[in-house]
Formats: sequence, structure tokens, C-alpha cells
Amino acid sequence: MEYLFLEINLKGVKAILGVVYSPPSINYFSTLESILDNICSEYTHQVIMGDFNTDLLKNSSNSQKLRSIINSVNLSILPLKATHSNFSTADSWIDLIITSSNKVASYGQFPAPGFSNHDLIFLSYKLKPPKHIPHTIKLRSYARLNRDSLINEVSAIDWSSVLNTDSINDMVMEFNSKLLNIYNTHAPEREVKIKRPSVPWITSNVRLAMNRRNRAFVTYKSCRTVQNWEAFKKARNRCNQVVRSAKRRYFHDFLNNSSQSETWKFIHSHGLSKTKKQVISDIFPLNDLNVHFSSSACLPSHVKLKTISDITSMSSPHKDSFSFSTVTEKDILKVLQKLKSKAVGHDNIGRTMISYVSEHIVPILASIINRSLLTGNFPSCWQKAFVLPLPKISMPSALNHFRPISILPFLSKVLEAVALKQIQTYLTKSNLLNQHQSGFRPGHSTTTALLKITEDVRDGMEFGRLTVLVLIDFSNAFNTVDHDILIAILSYIGFSLSARNWVSSYLRGRQQAVRVDGMVSDWCELTTGVPQGGILSPLLFSIFINMITCNFRASYHMYADDLQLYAHADATTMNNAITVINSDLNWILNWSRRYGVTVNPSKCQAIALGSARHLGKLNHTSLDPLIYNGVVIPYSSHVRDLGLSLDCSLTWRSHVEEVSRKVCTTLRQLYRFKNILPPCTKKLLIESLILPMFDYADVCYLDADKYLVNKLDRLLNNCIRFIYGLRKYDHVSFYRSQLKWLNIPQRRNLRILSTLFTILNDPLAPEYLKCKFQYLGSSHDCNLRSRNNLVLQIPSHRTGFLSNSFAVTAVRLWNTLPLAIRKSPNKWIFKTNVKEHYLGSSDTQINNNL
Repeated sequence: MEYLFLEINLKGVKAILGVVYSPPSINYFSTLESILDNICSEYTHQVIMGDFNTDLLKNSSNSQKLRSIINSVNLSILPLKATHSNFSTADSWIDLIITSSNKVASYGQFPAPGFSNHDLIFLSYKLKPPKHIPHTIKLRSYARLNRDSLINEVSAIDWSSVLNTDSINDMVMEFNSKLLNIYNTHAPEREVKIKRPSVPWITSNVRLAMNRRNRAFVTYKSCRTVQNWEAFKKARNRCNQVVRSAKRRYFHDFLNNSSQSETWKFIHSHGLSKTKKQVISDIFPLNDLNVHFSSSACLPSHVKLKTISDITSMSSPHKDSFSFSTVTEKDILKVLQKLKSKAVGHDNIGRTMISYVSEHIVPILASIINRSLLTGNFPSCWQKAFVLPLPKISMPSALNHFRPISILPFLSKVLEAVALKQIQTYLTKSNLLNQHQSGFRPGHSTTTALLKITEDVRDGMEFGRLTVLVLIDFSNAFNTVDHDILIAILSYIGFSLSARNWVSSYLRGRQQAVRVDGMVSDWCELTTGVPQGGILSPLLFSIFINMITCNFRASYHMYADDLQLYAHADATTMNNAITVINSDLNWILNWSRRYGVTVNPSKCQAIALGSARHLGKLNHTSLDPLIYNGVVIPYSSHVRDLGLSLDCSLTWRSHVEEVSRKVCTTLRQLYRFKNILPPCTKKLLIESLILPMFDYADVCYLDADKYLVNKLDRLLNNCIRFIYGLRKYDHVSFYRSQLKWLNIPQRRNLRILSTLFTILNDPLAPEYLKCKFQYLGSSHDCNLRSRNNLVLQIPSHRTGFLSNSFAVTAVRLWNTLPLAIRKSPNKWIFKTNVKEHYLGSSDTQINNNL
């Protein structure tokens, strides 16, 4: 394979242009993959063009492999017609344009019959340096705050005017007024216009070098001699060197002497951790956005009344009732310590202000919170939210291309957290939450939900059965919850009148306004839904949506509003499984009409899962359609479920490609700062931004083949090269040992064992996973431990499908651990011991290779 690359640097925006030629019948894929792995992480913009001699008009193994490699590094192939003509064979598309960005202005092809059988391909690319748009922000400076003086003044506040107020809302307003008056004295709020990002490394020496460069350029412009040109180049190169050195020294000095919180603040302020902020165009008036976010369909009154009547006629599943109880000052301090949100709501009181004086205001906060819980009233001034419109896509062109992010008052979240803990305790103790609902529950996660589904699919594959999986998409489910119906459900599960009144007060009368760059829309009232961004909202929604599961015939699992239906069958009896699924889809349709929650069938996904051999026996043309409300849900070759890409045979190629794309994109952004960040900060960035991409749901795809695992390991090696500034062919084993990192297989084993430890020891872990594990010496209960060695019984299996499952793999790894590790008293010590165990084996291997 022959290639030539050119780097283009336009005022700090780096791009790379590549020209490629591959002779026919040459296996160039490993070379191409290695090239792309290296260049794609270092450049923001990439354009690669040339003759690859792989016909993309054919669905061959080579064309699939080429597309897979391109997709895995987050590049795309621009669509063209056939680019090569040959009289003896069919026309082919072998000349490709590959790019990384949406900055393409135009592209195409022209025939060139005069001198080639190939078409000429062209690309016009927009490459502009970013412009900074000035904006105004309000802030409080705490740098000169005299904390002793502040605390003395807060301690002297007479709170009697707050305590003697009858209305809970007036209590909060009076509290806010007193606290803000003090802070306006000690740390007044001021407006600051940000004209352009500050450049603190531009010192007097740097400015001197810039002036010398500029004077040399003016001299050359006035007298264009070779000597003047050489003098300008020398001054320019010297200036660039001085700027790079000053910038590197500034970053190193600051980051090497900063706490972790200061480091993250610095990272965010310099754009190292996230993409640039989207600017909302004038074509999206803020009032239009707010109306779009706050609008929702309401149930007809007769339908609502019938639904409520049906609920109230049902017998309660539990004899006990729930009422809120008072909380202590100690409880509230614990909540304040756990809440980390620094966003400031419309009341201008944020976490920082509360944290400075928390011990001195917690008595009055306890009085406000207890008054709210016992009287069944939620403060109306805590029901207003600012909404930030977050674009779903890079170039939004319609209102539905934005999702709302709500900023609620910090103290309202404190009250919600108190209520959440009490409600959660009641639901858990009374066993009122569906065991197949994993959303927002302690001990549960998206990974445990995905483990349940993938393990069930493998169970079917073990016995030669296929699985029909349908992923249900609810439209704005959280925003369509009917308040009256939810209150009726709370009564059904045992909420007392005072508790229902408090939840009703919490839900009703809410308002929101869209805020962008200091501009605020009009306020809109919300008539349905649970509060977006509220701490209590996910649990209330889980209670509401739980009513949908009472008549399901198929297997199912839920994570909040993500519903998965699935059924197993042989290849010859798949229509039986489809009949069961269609029955449940019809039940969901009838339920949604009665409860006001809408399903979008065009976004629902379906897939048939199973081994390649048994899928080959399936006659797709004879399958009955999956139908929701008259709309056919088509089968896909792969689907995305809770962030995990599933393909028909669980090969995991599509998921690893997705992980690869994300890693390459993030690494590409970080490489802009490769020469100025110290290794410790690079390590922090990789561990925070990229390693979670490798880790997410990795315990679900233990049967990924060696090629995919090696691909992930190569990406991890690229991260190590970024941290230490290594070249692409430098070995990384020694540096991985220095970082105390595990390779991908060992890292995955560590996570398997950590998940298993949680399942075995956490009483809140999902029962649907606990039931898969049993200690030797116990007959049926995994909590009855074998007294001597804590050895688990290997689940029964006879094929490779279950042999590579989580349950079997986890037990094998567990049983090979030293007994001392298995007896670790808690999860943190267990993870530390397992990691040291694997690191020890890795170091031994490295020493043997030296």
C-alpha cells in the first residue's frame, strides 16, 4: 500500500490530507488500520482520498472489513457512484473520499475518458479557525471572602421571622432574603463581559518575541531580500518556540500544584474535557423553545376518570401505609455533603454558598424541610427551573433537535433527597418495586439490566433457540405522566393522604424558562410530567410505569422508560414467539391510551438473536410481522440497547466499532494539548474520559473474539502513548506497569469479579442475578456460604455459548482467586486486592521478557 500525507495548519486548526493507492489483490487492511489509529487521534480534521481497489458496490468480506475499519475510527465514506469502468467486468466503486467532519462543502466525480478508466474525485472542505463570541456572565467572587466574618454574621441571624411564618413558601422566601443579603455584602454578585478567552501564558518575554517577529515581517515586506526573509523566519521560529515553552510551563506549574478539584476546573475552562458550546441561532426564539419543551398532550377527562376508577378498585398489594417522618439536622448535613451539583437556580443560591455556612443554617433548614413534609406542601418558589437547551446533533435545524436540561434550586434538591430516601426505604422494605425494573435503584444499573438480557439470550442459544427482542421507545415519557393518575397509584401502594398531598404539591404548579447566554424566555407552566432534573422524578416515574407490566406474557426488563420485550423459540416456531410479543404490544397500546404515555413505533427496534447456525435455518419471509398500532416494527441486523450494540449473533463487532469511534474522537481532541500537559494530567483525563468507554457493559460481551479484544487493547496502548508522548511503534508494557494499569483482558476480569462480589454481598443487588450463583455446600441459597473456602458452584453448561457467559466466566475467575482475596471485607478492598493480584502476574511476565 502506498500513501502520502500532508499536514495543514490554519491558525491553530490542524488538518491532514492523505492520498492512498493499493494495488489489486493486496491485503492492506492491517496497514490501513494502523495508519488510521495513529493519525485520527492527532488531527481534528482528516481527509483521505485514493484508489483502494476494494469495490464498495459489492457486499463482499473485503468491503465489509474496509467499512468496519473506517467506522471504527469515526470516519465516514462519502457516497459516490461507480468510479472505475472496465469493458471486461462490471463498473466498480474503488476510488473513495474518506472524511471525519461535517465541514464538507461539496464533493463529487468527473469522468476522465481521455487518460484514465478512473473518474476524477474531488472535495471542497470548509476549514475556518474558531471565533470567540463575547458574552456576559454573572458571578460571585469568593477569593477575598472573609469566612470568619461571614460565619459570625450568619450565626447572629434572628430566624424568628422565618419560624413564625405560616406559609412554607414564605418561610423559604424569608430564608433566601436573609442569606442573600449577607452574601451580597461579603461576596457581591457582578456582571463580567467575556470578550475573549484569557491567555495567561502571554508574558512580557512572549510579547517581546512577538514584536521582534512582527518587525522582521514588516522589514521583509518593505524590502523583499533573501536576508530579510531568513531573518523573519528565524524570528518567527524563535517566537513559536517561546510561546510553546511559556504555554507548557504555565500548564505544568499550575497543574502540578493543584488539587483535583482545581485541576478539573482548569481542564473545563480550557476546553480539554468537552466539545465547544453550541450557539443557538436566532431562528430558535427562546419562547418557541420553551413552548416546545413544556407542551404535552393531556388525557381526555373521561379516559382519566375511568383509569383512576380502575386503580382505586384494585386491592392494595401491601397492608402498611407510608407517611413522611421528620429528619434530624445530622440527616440534612449528610445530604448536603452528598449533593455535588454546583449549578445555581433562579433563586441565586448555590451549593458553594450553602457549604460555607452549612453547620450554622442547618437548624433552620431542618425546620423548613420538616414543615414541608408534615404539612404536605412543597415550596412553590422551589418549583421554578431554568432550562438549558442542549443540541442532540451537531447542526440543529428544528426544535426537536434539542433536549432540555433543567437547573433547579439547590435547596429544593436537598428536600427531594430527604423525601427520596424515605420513599425508597418504604418501597424496598415492602417489596413494591418490580424486580425487573433496574432504573434508579440502589444496587442496580444499566449494566445489570443488560446482563439479565444477554444472559437470557445465551440461555436460549445453549438449547438451540432463537430470541425475538423488541425495544420499546416511549415518547417524552417523563413529561407525559398524568399527575392525578400518579397520585391514584400512590394511594394504591399505600401512601397516606398527607404523603399524597406532598407529592401532589411537588408536581403541580411548576414553571420553567429557557435561559441561554444571559437571555431568559417567558415562564411557562407545566401541567403534566415529573420534573425534569428532579432527584425524586425517576423513582416516581418507575412507580407510574410499573403498572404496565401486570399483563405481560413475554419476558421483559425495564430501565426507567426503556422497555425490552423478548421471547424464545425454535427456528421453526418463531411465529409463536412473535404472537406472544404482538399480544404484549397490543396490551401496551391499550395501556398507553388509558395512562397517557405514548409509544413511537417508528423508533422501536426489533432483532432476532441466536447462533449463526440456527439463524441460518430461519425463513425470514415466513415470519409474521411485529405490529404496534398498525405500524410494522422492522427487524434490524443490530440494535442499540441502553448504550450496548447488539448484533444478531452476538459477535460484538458493531459495539467495539462504536467504542473505537468514541475513543478515537476523544483522544483526537486531547492530542491538541499533548505537548503542554504534564503526564499526571494526561493520566487523569484518560482515566476520566476514555477508560469508562472501555469499561461500560464490558462484562456483557465476554464472548468477543480475540481480534476485537486486541483492537481494544491497541486503543488502550494509544492512550498510554498519549500520556508519555511515545511514538507509534514504541512498546508500552513498561509504561503500563508504571501506570499500574491492566491490559484489556485483565481489566475486564477485574470488572467481572467486582460485579460478582457486589452480587454476592450487596443485599440490594438484583435478585435476577443473585439467583445464578450458589456456594458449594449450600442447597439453594447463595447467602449460605461454604464455611471453608467460599467456592462457587459452576453453572451447568454444555456449549460455548454459556461457557463464555458472565455467570460461568465469573465463577471460574472467582474460584481461581486466593482465598484471602475472596474473604475481603468490602468491595474497595476486594478490587484493590484483585488488581494487585493481576498486576503481580503482569510484572512477572514483563520481567521474564526482559
